[in-house]
Amino acid sequence: MNNQLKGEIIMNQDFIEGQTDLELVEVDSIVDSLSTWIEQGAEDIVTFFSSDEVSDILDEIKELGTELSNALKVVKVIRKSASIPDKLFMRKMERYCAGLVSIPASKREKYVKRVGKEALNKDSVFILGVLNKIEELSKIDILIRLFEAKMDEEIDDQTYRRMMLQVDRTMFSDILFLRDNICDGEIKITSVETENLLATGWLIFAGIGIGSATEDGGNLYSYTHTAKQFCNIVFQSNFEINDNINPAVGTLSFDIIG
Repeated sequence: MNNQLKGEIIMNQDFIEGQTDLELVEVDSIVDSLSTWIEQGAEDIVTFFSSDEVSDILDEIKELGTELSNALKVVKVIRKSASIPDKLFMRKMERYCAGLVSIPASKREKYVKRVGKEALNKDSVFILGVLNKIEELSKIDILIRLFEAKMDEEIDDQTYRRMMLQVDRTMFSDILFLRDNICDGEIKITSVETENLLATGWLIFAGIGIGSATEDGGNLYSYTHTAKQFCNIVFQSNFEINDNINPAVGTLSFDIIG
């Protein structure tokens, strides 16, 4: 959805009844729509996204209120005018909104009351930016879990955004490798997966191994504070997290290997 996020969406007069001239739906409207779904979204939203009978679905959910109805009309316009990249974006939006309704409405409403409309809109802008860039649908379930962790105050906003951006930069298969191989000890870079995890910030330099008669020395790395916290949240790992540790700073240690 690059064109929409950078500018405006042109909609034909046939897309919304009662309009005789071309109009513009601004990006702010899309942001407001996502914010509304975070607060009010229900299973009917998922039905709307998965149905080609957009007009019929809109008629069926009028009882959900004016604000939500207006939000859905914005999506109706996007769907009818969508190019191929836009349709791919809508698939990601559909998956994300389906995940949102799995979070209890009471929890979402409590979060909105706590942070306020302005902060919620900032959340929506950030989420839309990540969804626009992300290429693997499987990652979207992870994004939902991170947002729920933020709602529950398991992580603060800065940590949430850091993890979201790292998920965006990391291949889904590498995230699964992280899940299966993360540990408290030090490791060497011995595979393309560990190379990628180092490049995307899940591993950090931990020292230099001197080596032994049976094993070469070399650089050692450890999984970051953020990586362990991420796995605790997303994969229910059980790493002890020391909040006093700066995750961006490694230690220099000369360890004998072997």
